[in-house]
Amino acid sequence: MLLASAAALLLRSSLSQAAVRRPYPESCDEPARSIELLAESAREPLEVCISAELSTTFVFDSGVARVEMEDAERFQRVAMDKGTLVLVPRRKPRNGKSSRLTVFFEGDTAPASVAFTLVVHPARLAREVDVFRFGRPEEPWERELREVREENERLVQTLKQLQAEYLGQGLLTRLFARGRMEIGTQGVVFNDLSKSITKAPTNALDVEAVFTYRYTTAVPDGEEPAVRVAVVLKLRNPEEQPWTAVRAALVREGEEVRQPSVWQPHPLAPLGRGFVMAETELLEREAREKLTLRLWDEAGTQSIEIGNVSFP
Repeated sequence: MLLASAAALLLRSSLSQAAVRRPYPESCDEPARSIELLAESAREPLEVCISAELSTTFVFDSGVARVEMEDAERFQRVAMDKGTLVLVPRRKPRNGKSSRLTVFFEGDTAPASVAFTLVVHPARLAREVDVFRFGRPEEPWERELREVREENERLVQTLKQLQAEYLGQGLLTRLFARGRMEIGTQGVVFNDLSKSITKAPTNALDVEAVFTYRYTTAVPDGEEPAVRVAVVLKLRNPEEQPWTAVRAALVREGEEVRQPSVWQPHPLAPLGRGFVMAETELLEREAREKLTLRLWDEAGTQSIEIGNVSFP
């Protein structure tokens, strides 16, 4: 009796652990699925199992406007014909990673779209998925909300792509990738202008050092040569209020040449030290001239002006 009880407990424990450890959704046990979409259907993706080199067919009772497939390169076939979509994954999908499939319907009936999470299973799959859309006319506010959501999803995907590209590039690679550095040129060069610049007596902060940087920008044939330049100022804030630069201008003989972008890691604390960087693009002939750099805070009342600025 004790042995039987122990065996029963062991069996229940094993089943419980198996349920917890189950690596695939229950839908993988269904060779065919029938999905009903109501106007108020949840926006969470529906899970559908797929398997390498085996086809899964989606059949929709409503017209399909377009299909968006994440990681489409992982499929050897993605074929849409009227209301039928056929998917065939490649032989070895990367790490069994799931993909997202979004189907957008024609017309103004809600729901306007449905999303699926395609789960890769080594042996089981849904051979056919029938999708029935029981909707109602879409309200104007629903259409507007849907469009905002779709745009937001597109922006999120674009951001993810840009982040992936950014993380895969080193600092110098980014300069080349964005046309900020030309192959075969000297690269980034700098000058220390700390002793040669002039300082306006009305400067709100103490200018302790100034460095200028230049690197050659790739320019299409036939256009005037241009360079990317930056000015870095090491500053000390003698005031009792923090200071932040928000606007800059490069000036030649009283005439504004450019409005550089301004970057400052953090506001300069009272009696604290820090730096400000102003960056822009100049024609090569402009970069050879002596310029004046002006910086303003948000109120425009506490400014910095240095003259005799040149670039290497």
